[in-house]
Parts: sequence; C-alpha cells; structure tokens
Amino acid sequence: MPILEKIGQQSQARHWTDSIPLEYHYTAGVAGEEFRRELKENGRFLASKCTECKTTYLPARMFCPTCFIETKERLTINKPGYVYSYTATSKDRSGKRPHWPTIVAIVRFEGVTGGIIHRLECDDREKVTIGLKVKPLLRDASERTGALTDILSFRPIGAGPAAHLIETAKASEKEAESGKTSFRVLLEMIDESGYPIGEEELTLSRIRDKVGRGATLTREEEDLVHKLADEAREWHRAEKSSADTEREDTMSG
Repeated sequence: MPILEKIGQQSQARHWTDSIPLEYHYTAGVAGEEFRRELKENGRFLASKCTECKTTYLPARMFCPTCFIETKERLTINKPGYVYSYTATSKDRSGKRPHWPTIVAIVRFEGVTGGIIHRLECDDREKVTIGLKVKPLLRDASERTGALTDILSFRPIGAGPAAHLIETAKASEKEAESGKTSFRVLLEMIDESGYPIGEEELTLSRIRDKVGRGATLTREEEDLVHKLADEAREWHRAEKSSADTEREDTMSG
C-alpha cells in the first residue's frame, strides 16, 4: 500500500518493515554561528549585551530572556575566567579508566551571565578550588573548526601545558611499572579465590602469559582483570558468609 494511499476502513490498514531515509541539518543559530566564527578566526569568546538591562551573555545569544528584545551589541571576553563549579571522574564515557583523572568545570567570567563547560587541566588536583582563575588553551589557528573542541582545556593562570604533559608521562611510566605488579597480584587473587571464570578462561590465560613476560596489557585486558577481580571478591565473600552461617545454624549430630 503506498504511503499516501487513503483507506476507507480500519481493516484495510497495513504495515511494512522498511526504513525511511531522513536528513537533519542543525545550526547553532545566528548568534551561535557568530560565536563559533569568532572562536575559529580570532580565538576569542564572543558575548552579547542587552541594551535594556545591560546583562552580558556568554555564549552570545540573539535575544535577552529577561527583556525579550534583540541583543544587537557584541563584545569579546578578554579577561580570565574562574571555576564556578567542577567535578572529577576516573572513568571515561565508555567506562574505561584513563591514565589521568578528568576534571570538568563550569567556567564563568566576572560580570557575565552564562559560561562554558569544559575540561580543566591542573598539575595538582588539590589546587583546584571554586573561584580558581583560569584561561583557555586553544588549538593552533590552522586546526580550528569553530567548535568547542577548539578549546583543548582550561588551565590555571600562570600554568603552561608542558608541566602537565611531563607529569602525565611520568605518571604513565610509574603506573606501567606498578601496574605489572598489581596485575600479577590480582591474577593470583582470582586464581586463589576459586571463582569459576567460564568462557573468559582462554583470554585470562593469555593475560597471565603477558603479565609473566612483563608485556603491557591492552585497556580491554586491564578492564577484564579488574572486572574478574571484583567478581572474585564477591564470590569469596559469599562463600565465607555461607560457611559462617552453616557453622552457627547447623545443629551437631
């Protein structure tokens, strides 16, 4: 039945299994495109200002939500921002553990409504506080596309990227050395627990061989070892709890 064919009775209705190709075109809007163009071409943040209430908005927007008038005045933000709020995560969006914890912050600017949510890089996580003055670290002008990914991260004022890269490299090397020992301990714990590995036994055997040779594990292999270790701990706790219950609750003959 063609999609435009009309039916006279409900019993004539039919269905078919197929796909309808659809295309979507999203834009950032007039003010959004201006913001992106300014970021790409000049590496600056574009804001808009309401002539009625004098409120400045970042990113730039077409209308003031308070006065309901068009914001025609544009200005660039040339001052440092500050951390309004932040959070840290030890896993990425896929659930994997990155070598360096990720800090995501809301960066705002004095006298400006709104802000930018982006990654915050700091050599010492203990120094990250509310109100910390930060500046953006941008891609090279030839690599910018006008997206927020043109901002590599925000950094505390006076800090450069070199120190972080050096610390990251050192941490990675240290983690790699200690990781070989820690994975060996985890594998021994899994074996001693008696936890039934099942279908993953073959993969685990390959991991044992790599750890024994001092080879570096892939991220998937590391995640598997951690997962099996967690399951082995729960298995051991359950067995211990069951054994304790039997000793206390079972009457002797």
